Amino acid sequence: MQIQVLGCAGAIAQGAYTSAFLLDQAIALDAGTGLGQLPLAQMLQIDHIFISHAHLDHIAALPLFLDSVMASRSQQQRQPVRVYGLAATLHSLRKHIFNREIWPDFTVLPTSAAPVLELIPVQLGQTIAFSDLPYQIEVMPAEHSIPSVGYAVRPFAGAAALVYTGDTGPNPKLWQRLAHMAVAGLILETAFSNHDAALARAALHLSPSSLAHELRQIAPDSSYPIYLTHAKPAQAQHIQAEVAQLAAQDPALATLLASHPLQHLQCGQIIGLQDS
Repeated sequence: MQIQVLGCAGAIAQGAYTSAFLLDQAIALDAGTGLGQLPLAQMLQIDHIFISHAHLDHIAALPLFLDSVMASRSQQQRQPVRVYGLAATLHSLRKHIFNREIWPDFTVLPTSAAPVLELIPVQLGQTIAFSDLPYQIEVMPAEHSIPSVGYAVRPFAGAAALVYTGDTGPNPKLWQRLAHMAVAGLILETAFSNHDAALARAALHLSPSSLAHELRQIAPDSSYPIYLTHAKPAQAQHIQAEVAQLAAQDPALATLLASHPLQHLQCGQIIGLQDS
């Protein structure tokens, strides 16, 4: 399974784009500004988009993406782009984005009989399968300031999963679930530096200090890489320096990280995970 990191920043700056990940061309996780980095031909290959929550940095490119692909998909008589999310997330999209004021309602365009957009609600713990793709996607727990989820993507039934947390603060339910599943890799947010640890706690994000607490919950008999995402561009260097000190400050954590190496994601990076 190949994951293209279209966006992994917690805000924008030159070369920094917000959350969007492309899985083997056909599936996107979140639709932040990174989605707009794709050529149109690649956009047209995306049939499924899984939204973690309705905050702008995770949906910003979705309305413009649909506008870009609508005419070609209609001419090709393609099925709608299926956008998945919690019922509360889809409600926010309908009410605040596709409301015919901020943006057209693409659930009825170009026609109500053949729209470019279909909104599909999901529930925590649900596994979504596809008629045209081998993937299975499990809806994972997240703890954030609005209704939110993460996703675990298996390239086929029974395979180890790539797990994407979306935005989350301390999340014991996530680690409980990970302890009972095969994990190929974990994309885990760390949005703020320790200088803003209080803000991170209030907003239900992680900083390196709370990240350390989360990492101590890793099942000790597991082994997989952990990719850190969602750093605010102005704080990225501070976050990296603080994360680098975690193992030195805690020998037990250092032992865990020996089998769970940490890597800070970069926009444009490609992650290759062996299917197993």
